Amino acid sequence: MTIKPAKIVFNQHGTPFANQFDDIYFSNQSGLLESQFVFLENNALPQRWLESQQSCFVVAETGFGTGLNFLTCWSLFEQTQQLRQDARQHGSTFCPRLHFISVEKYPLSKDDLAETLKCWPELAEFSQALLAQYPPLLGGCHRLVFDNVILDLWFGDIAEVLPQWYCTDSGLVDAWFLDGFAPGKNPQMWSDALFTQMARLAKPKCTFATFTAAGFVRRGLQQAGFEVKKVPGFGSKREMLAGTLTNGTATISHAPYFDRSCAAGKHVAIIGAGLAGANLAVSLKNRGYQVDVYCADQDAASGASGNRQGGFYPQLHVEQNNASLLQAQCFGFALRRYQMLLKTGYAFAHQFCGVLQLAFNDAIEQRYRKMRENDVWPTELIRSVNDQQAEQIANIPLPYSGLYIPDGGWIHLPQLIQALLAKAQTKVITQHQLRQLTQTDKGWILHWQDQAATQADIVILATGHNSIHIQQLATLPLRPVRGQVENITTQPPLDKLDTVLCHKGYLTPAYNGKQALGSTYIKNDLDCDYRREEQHTNLAVLRKALAKCDWAATVSADNQGRAAIRCSTPDHLPVMGQVPDTRQQQQQYQDLYKALPLNHYPLPENYANLFCLTGLGSRGLCSAPLLAETLACQISGQPLPLSQTLLDGLNPNRFLVRALQRREI
Repeated sequence: MTIKPAKIVFNQHGTPFANQFDDIYFSNQSGLLESQFVFLENNALPQRWLESQQSCFVVAETGFGTGLNFLTCWSLFEQTQQLRQDARQHGSTFCPRLHFISVEKYPLSKDDLAETLKCWPELAEFSQALLAQYPPLLGGCHRLVFDNVILDLWFGDIAEVLPQWYCTDSGLVDAWFLDGFAPGKNPQMWSDALFTQMARLAKPKCTFATFTAAGFVRRGLQQAGFEVKKVPGFGSKREMLAGTLTNGTATISHAPYFDRSCAAGKHVAIIGAGLAGANLAVSLKNRGYQVDVYCADQDAASGASGNRQGGFYPQLHVEQNNASLLQAQCFGFALRRYQMLLKTGYAFAHQFCGVLQLAFNDAIEQRYRKMRENDVWPTELIRSVNDQQAEQIANIPLPYSGLYIPDGGWIHLPQLIQALLAKAQTKVITQHQLRQLTQTDKGWILHWQDQAATQADIVILATGHNSIHIQQLATLPLRPVRGQVENITTQPPLDKLDTVLCHKGYLTPAYNGKQALGSTYIKNDLDCDYRREEQHTNLAVLRKALAKCDWAATVSADNQGRAAIRCSTPDHLPVMGQVPDTRQQQQQYQDLYKALPLNHYPLPENYANLFCLTGLGSRGLCSAPLLAETLACQISGQPLPLSQTLLDGLNPNRFLVRALQRREI
């Protein structure tokens, strides 16, 4: 979706004023004190954090605005650190993680946000951290991670966003900050549909607070199941509303066959030590799991995640379809995770030098022109460049226009994976080839080739193309695809190349005297030997695509490179979630083609505590971090950073569901 930034001005008090709603963002007297009183005190924070038995406390907000409520809540959570330590010493608990979810239809630009946050120098530390991760104005969820605090920032219309939040029967939200411009200024937001969604997403005894005392808001909340009371308002405002969910009604908001159940137990075995496995280790360790990572080879990153220079960028389309929107959201999260690794002292070779996607023929040029005209992607993410601009960016002769992704680049994958595993404080158990999985009442027994069996509560198959050999995944239409990349000795003028070039293949800048040129795509070929004929293919693709460049005809290779096997799917989307018992589900959903009401269909038969993350194709560097984070949240029962629509498109049983809906089986 196209996201328009807020149009604001600053009044004589220095308070931001929204032209769209003819209203201020916060009190002229003291926005900070107002936020503390209305939302924190009237949701009984931090007392509830001290009493919570949960591993994660979830606050949801109906209007991010300037971020003041989030920053105030975060600051208070950090201030209670001493209380947290005292609670532990006295045998009490304290919720270790704050998860803040907020929606904004008209987000502030980064410059306007920075100017606004100057109003509160006492929050400067938190403001700077927020600004450092503040995302481009792209629809969907942007997950920002700050140690023990997570912000899920959803850009879009709240009427469309809230129904996309996945929620189990036990609820999602502990406290609602019902914010937004005044009901009289923004009646579209303050609707019965909003109150119904608040109740759907609320946990038992969920609280809410709001600055308004409008009668229709009170009645709407009561009708949705909240007990509502009038309490003294802030400053000169006489009254406001606060309350608790007492009579919520469970509603089915997602297809039962795409259920995303959590898992029992704390000991996780991850099979696979590539990008998927390493990112899973980080996300699960962050949630307190004991993690073992198993690898069939002598070292981690020995498979498709083993290239020295992997191109890092999202694959975007002319329209914001599900595949490209997923790529865009994954890219943002991956960039933030990789930058945070570097910031906290974990090193890996890389260059965030940008990526140029060249319009190397008329059809591609027309497609890029249409993308520019549609204006669906933020220019911070991707922008058009003419041939002169492209040549200046690349620093080599380049008579092609194209698209430029300024935050893209290349990354040394094995070094990145080692950094992720070090961050997770997880050792890789090597030379363990999985032979069989056996389910028991206590979890799973993992049988290894030539090794003693081991046990785990939860198993995650991050097995790449080896997934095709695993019995529980045998019914999934996974496709192995061989790819060979050349490591060419750098040569003039390519030794001056300053960005990653993409055409039908790709070419990276120099690293240690070598440049990566690739890659071939050969389906159902499992051989990893280097092939001279594929070297010729890679060179031929470069020369044909960049025929206008004299230097392209002179590029040579010297039989140095690497071949590996990717894992892809028929719809080119990854597979993430609980592993389905396909035979049982085929019986359960044999009348799915009838499109009966959702409550007609039972929950699916899945393998308990068995999950998978595979089918990443050639985009694992971009997609693995967010998909691993999402799967870790599903396993732990925490908020998911993707919409239900995107989650459905990733579910491992989607191929079966489609076939049953179309009566193909």
